[in-house]
Amino acid sequence: MQEERVRIRLVLVGTEGEINLGFIARLAANFQVDEFYLVNPQASPSSEEAKRFAANGAYMLERVEILNSLDKALAGVDIAACTSAKTGQRSDVLRHAVSVREFAQGIAPRYGSIAVVFGRESVGLTREELSKCHLLVHIPANPDYPVLNLSHAVAIVLYELWIALRFRGQLHEQVDSRSLERVYKLLHDVAEKLVDRERFPAVDAAIKHLLWRSGMTSGEASALYQFAKKLRRLVEECSSSDA
Repeated sequence: MQEERVRIRLVLVGTEGEINLGFIARLAANFQVDEFYLVNPQASPSSEEAKRFAANGAYMLERVEILNSLDKALAGVDIAACTSAKTGQRSDVLRHAVSVREFAQGIAPRYGSIAVVFGRESVGLTREELSKCHLLVHIPANPDYPVLNLSHAVAIVLYELWIALRFRGQLHEQVDSRSLERVYKLLHDVAEKLVDRERFPAVDAAIKHLLWRSGMTSGEASALYQFAKKLRRLVEECSSSDA
């Protein structure tokens, strides 16, 4: 029996150009995007220019949801992937990225719903916005000039997802995102107590990246949760005895 299709939510943050917005609406129709969200857009989806460049995908502009925060746009999905042309050095864990192909073929099929987030044409996503996603996805390109036009980047990501997800295989046991959230919360609390304030954001980002890239089974998530729960209790007991 064929598995239920992975639901894709396309999220654009602060989109500035109506031509790009129109092209992206067309792409959303081409690749069967389920949900199309705009966060604080500067471009208007109701503009004639956006509709003209959307062509027969203009109906996606009518369906679009306009929100005032990225948190709202990411609510309810199993995994959220931010995109960026800029990747970090070894010490910049927040900008440790997976390639778009690795994300589409090796990670996205494990989840029931995904959000892919794209930033502004001028400056992309802020570090605060990147921290709200579970993963950072990168499109490999010429290192001397890796920055793609926004609509071109969206096209590549949606194409890779379309190829990888149109027929889902039985290779991975789907893990419940709520189980990952429970494990993350415990490890977040432990790190908050053990890691100094300066290093905490990097450690927290590493925990989040590791969990959502892991592809663990439900049983593995349950075992890790019990371990993390005991670890947090031990840390709390040590903190109390030191007080």
